[in-house]
Amino acid sequence: MIKTYRFAILWALFVLFLCGINGSNLPDLHFDFVLGIDKIAHMFLFGLQAWFILKASYKNHDKSYFVYAVTATVISSLYGILIEVLQGVLFINRTFDYADMLANAMGAFLSIPFGYLLLKKR
Repeated sequence: MIKTYRFAILWALFVLFLCGINGSNLPDLHFDFVLGIDKIAHMFLFGLQAWFILKASYKNHDKSYFVYAVTATVISSLYGILIEVLQGVLFINRTFDYADMLANAMGAFLSIPFGYLLLKKR
């Protein structure tokens, strides 16, 4: 089981590391994007997390794609909530942000159509 989800687990640890870095050590990037580079990064991190979970789960094909996609999205979104809570209470110079939680969930949700296109072509 761990071998099947190894990329999802390694990615989750990488995300935990990135989100746990002391906030004062991070570069101060300001861009004029509508979402902001921070929100795009959150969408990417948790979208890829959902993708790794989805890809590992879907290998068995014993349920419909939709079941695996919803499960991966929920797990990735819950992990995003956990990360935000940790940033608010544990990590140094990091803050809890509802907008980041929303970006995490949006990234996870956006993995559904991309995963469908990539996995259903096989």
